[in-house]
Amino acid sequence: MKPGEFRASGNSVEAVTEAAQRFFASQGYGSVKLSLLPSDVHDPTELPTYLAGYRNADMRADDVSPIMLVDKDQDKFRTFSSDDTYRRVDVKGSAQGMVPEVDPSSSLTTYKVIDRFIGSFIPDQTEANATNPNYKPRVAAGKRCSKALMLDREIDILGTGGLLVTAANLAAANRYVIGAGQNWNGGTASDPILDIQTMGEQSAQEIAFYAMNRQLANAFVRHPKVKDHYRQFNGDAILGGAIQQLNKASKQKIDFDIPGVGTIRVVAGKVKNETTGGLDFIFPKGVVSGIVVPDQSVPVDGEEVATSYTFRRRGPNGTGFETREFRVENRGPYGGTMVVASMGEIGVITSTIAGVIATGAYV
Repeated sequence: MKPGEFRASGNSVEAVTEAAQRFFASQGYGSVKLSLLPSDVHDPTELPTYLAGYRNADMRADDVSPIMLVDKDQDKFRTFSSDDTYRRVDVKGSAQGMVPEVDPSSSLTTYKVIDRFIGSFIPDQTEANATNPNYKPRVAAGKRCSKALMLDREIDILGTGGLLVTAANLAAANRYVIGAGQNWNGGTASDPILDIQTMGEQSAQEIAFYAMNRQLANAFVRHPKVKDHYRQFNGDAILGGAIQQLNKASKQKIDFDIPGVGTIRVVAGKVKNETTGGLDFIFPKGVVSGIVVPDQSVPVDGEEVATSYTFRRRGPNGTGFETREFRVENRGPYGGTMVVASMGEIGVITSTIAGVIATGAYV
């Protein structure tokens, strides 16, 4: 050590302070104190009052394809023929003539559920080291599993190529094509009100609602012919209500009524695009699905039908959605808990003539 040189005995604040005091004392400056830094008095840790994350828009698969709880993985459901309702028969005759006869006609269709299940492993160390009282690892794992199942169902029913957005799943007469120049987002010959009214005319049963994604719903309410249609009923008030609904938070379902036409239900859920890394709307933006849903949750009188039902296995707890957890001892030093969520179901088109699918609404 050179004369007048003072080395700290360590890297601590106390050691450095002591060395500095000895140096300044040797120079006749008296004692010195170093300022404490925030890191000297606070050890950063997780905020116990903050837990942020993301929530998708409410899923709409249950609205368009209502759940029908069943006991067996595979069975058959009976549907009366549309001829029983729509086909005219000869009912006139003479007083002495033979009685005209008709026979009810029905058919059986087979369903077979597909199992969906997903698990999440929580090591014991993870639970032991959790400090945020709002972050419970097992609860978080259960929610993650549930989100995965619901998203997969939504895509199967309402995603590109899904059950209720694929025109080929309905009869040819129930497919409506919005042609070139008629698209709602700028087509020079477009008329969304006429398109929806025409769709309703093509269905064998009255349409309960029309489903579209948020992009198309936004284009719909912006369209000048839609604005004119609203005004003829109640000025700007009703249109304002529809726009207000679209502006509401995505935590709730967005629905609005079109006077003289019907109800619009917005399918606003998104899914990650694995190619671009961005988020895409699940429901294709150019499609409008006109959905028939009967008043009764389960048709039992042979006079109601839906565009689609989802047959879901009732399962041990009777709700169709199962969660369970079990110990896993052969993973990690202490083992952990596996949380599993599952459901067995299949979405089925139960009538190819009740409902309608339009394509080409957005380009």
